[in-house]
Amino acid sequence: MRKRMRMRTKAGSLGLAAVLAVTLMSGCTPDEPTPSATATPTQSPRAVAPTPTPTPTPTPTEPADPLPEGPVTALLLGTDSRTPGSMTGNADAIMVAQISADRETLSLVSITRDSWVSIPGAGSGKINAAFAIGGTPMMTATVSELFGGLEIDYVVQADFEGFIGLTRALEGFDAENQHPTQVTVQSTGRVVDFTADPVHLSGTDGLIYVRQRKGLPLGDLDRAERQRAAVIGMLDRIDEIATNDPVALPIVFGHFASRLKITGELSIEDMVALASLSQQLERDDVVSLMAPIEGFGDRGGQSVNVVDEAQTAALGEALRSGDVRAYVDRYGTGYAP
Repeated sequence: MRKRMRMRTKAGSLGLAAVLAVTLMSGCTPDEPTPSATATPTQSPRAVAPTPTPTPTPTPTEPADPLPEGPVTALLLGTDSRTPGSMTGNADAIMVAQISADRETLSLVSITRDSWVSIPGAGSGKINAAFAIGGTPMMTATVSELFGGLEIDYVVQADFEGFIGLTRALEGFDAENQHPTQVTVQSTGRVVDFTADPVHLSGTDGLIYVRQRKGLPLGDLDRAERQRAAVIGMLDRIDEIATNDPVALPIVFGHFASRLKITGELSIEDMVALASLSQQLERDDVVSLMAPIEGFGDRGGQSVNVVDEAQTAALGEALRSGDVRAYVDRYGTGYAP
């Protein structure tokens, strides 16, 4: 049986993909109206009660879709800052998350940090340099240009401590593990075992898992795949909490709100509506892929990933249309150059 993710999880993926369900009820629910006192009428003993008029039964309605019309796109950034809350440093994880216009597909598209791209107003360079040069606005503009002018609705950022905090708030999560490894932590000598598939990630292990590059067959390409696997694992864990312990969701989302930086408008009403969505998204409707590269090269003495411009243009067209399924049918989801 395929594991199912609730629609609230799909919407949430726009906030750790638009705030991992975007603090949805983390103290943000509107105040409930205070019921007014109802007086008890005084009747004569001989009074005859009027025949009540039947009240039509309202037709159930689906919750309003709180997301903007059409496809909705979030840029997810993981920075290597070790200063809690600073959101500075290098953007080591760069990912586009998009809900299709028909709300039937969630796409996760990684961009490797060493991809050699055009940086608006700054020439060409590795894409993670865009963040170092101009922060969130420059990185957003660079990703948008890479995909032919893709409109980005939200930007969600986490640093080292923030990602560890998310992992702890979820009390760990499972992730698919294509490349089993063991990692020795240099500062402590602790050996972290990532040989299981799926692998359970808790505490600092989640951060170690998504940051490992050395020891993986394709280095940064495999690391980007692990990052997508971690996002999917987090969404699965959120769905598990929503199913088994929904009362805990506000606490979990409260932790998210304090550990993520979000750029983009999302009202309290939108958050409450997101929490009410009940449509479901099957695991097969989550598409995980990487912006294509044609190989590895050297630019000014730097080792870089050479972008496959023609195929990236096709991916950009698919993202701008709001549905990558036709692109995947043609090119698949493999990422080896």
